[in-house]
Amino acid sequence: MRIVSTRLFSSSRLGAAALGAALGVSASGAATAEILRKGSWPDVEPKVSVEVSNEPRNEALKRVARAAGWSLVLNVPPGDVVELHVQEQPADRVLELLLSDGSYVATRDGDMIAIAPAPAAPHPALAPETPAPPTARAPSASPDGDEDADEDAEEAPPSSRGRDRFVTGGSLRIEKGEVVNDVSVIGGSLDVWGTVTGDIDVMGGSTHIHEGARVRGDVSTVGGPLNVADGARIDGDVDVVGGPLRRGERARIRGDVNNDVNPAGGDGSSAKGASTLARSAGNAVTRAALLFAFGAVMLALWPRRMEALKVEIAARPMRSFALGVVGVLGALAIAAALCVTLIGIPFAVIGLLLAVIAVVAGGCAVLETAGAGLFGHRTKNPYAHLALGCLGLLIVSGIPYIGGALCAAVALIGAGALVATRLAGLLRPKPRGEGAAGPYRTSP
Repeated sequence: MRIVSTRLFSSSRLGAAALGAALGVSASGAATAEILRKGSWPDVEPKVSVEVSNEPRNEALKRVARAAGWSLVLNVPPGDVVELHVQEQPADRVLELLLSDGSYVATRDGDMIAIAPAPAAPHPALAPETPAPPTARAPSASPDGDEDADEDAEEAPPSSRGRDRFVTGGSLRIEKGEVVNDVSVIGGSLDVWGTVTGDIDVMGGSTHIHEGARVRGDVSTVGGPLNVADGARIDGDVDVVGGPLRRGERARIRGDVNNDVNPAGGDGSSAKGASTLARSAGNAVTRAALLFAFGAVMLALWPRRMEALKVEIAARPMRSFALGVVGVLGALAIAAALCVTLIGIPFAVIGLLLAVIAVVAGGCAVLETAGAGLFGHRTKNPYAHLALGCLGLLIVSGIPYIGGALCAAVALIGAGALVATRLAGLLRPKPRGEGAAGPYRTSP
């Protein structure tokens, strides 16, 4: 739900002609109409199918309201006779085109909508004179060379935050002049030429912030590169995991930069690079400690299931790796298929969360198996084996590229072991001999 009070309708002739042909109104009227929306309007209105033949415009408005479930209060002229033949079109779009003969105010409170003519604008000759806007002064560099404060004082905030954009399994392009709010892309690339008023989250694809683009929030990418071109600007923090950060010399990032491949963020500041490196090291230690704690809980609650995973990993590690690759690709394909519909998105999110938890448990089994293989002759304590495995992963993960590849291999082997053991025995196979024969099968 969004709260709006802004002039938003000035449609193009091409878009008005497409739906206006079904409504029996002219495209020229729709091109100059102006609707002022007030109150609380949802982002997506229901689609309606309405048939009206040779009736006044107000009667068509009532038919649209009934089909959309609205309560309508009209204070507008009845209008000309219209022909309305609409199949599965957004109700608010049909409403706007029916009001294409002038300027109106549509005030909404829940499902009740009141429509009245917009107040007439004063004649230009009678309008009071307004003082000319002050001449923009040239930005003066501060003593430390930072001009961001002057730019923030001169630049007005955007009149609209824009809509959220969410894309799975495809790429997204924010055009120059376009304003959007939060942006999330899974399994695809993102190109930003316009303005993003919220945050950017990209997983499994490349991200390009082009010249002249601006991001007012944070930028987080996982499993792909981030390119910030000269003249681009990011006001928030930047976090890049599993990919490089390429930053132009005139690109501006006001927040903190965290990149596991290039900790300094490419800004040439040794002090900031050292601080970011220390923070990255602290984060790595924290992740290793949390991984050990999670594995210890799994060992305490389900020791037999963890033992089943260890046996599978030690006996067939390459088979587990191959099954892990197939399993991850299959899980992503299923999640993408579920995200095609709104009903399937919650199931996809829940399924991915459960899959991540299962893969982490499998990774803990891999680390415990590695620790037992290296130091099993000194101690038989599984918790000690898990701790040694986590410590080894912490040390090796600091190596560029090699560390990332090793972490991915651990996760894939753990996922493959889960597939091979049917989630460590949670899914039991169907007993042999049961099936079509049923109760008539013969006993040996």
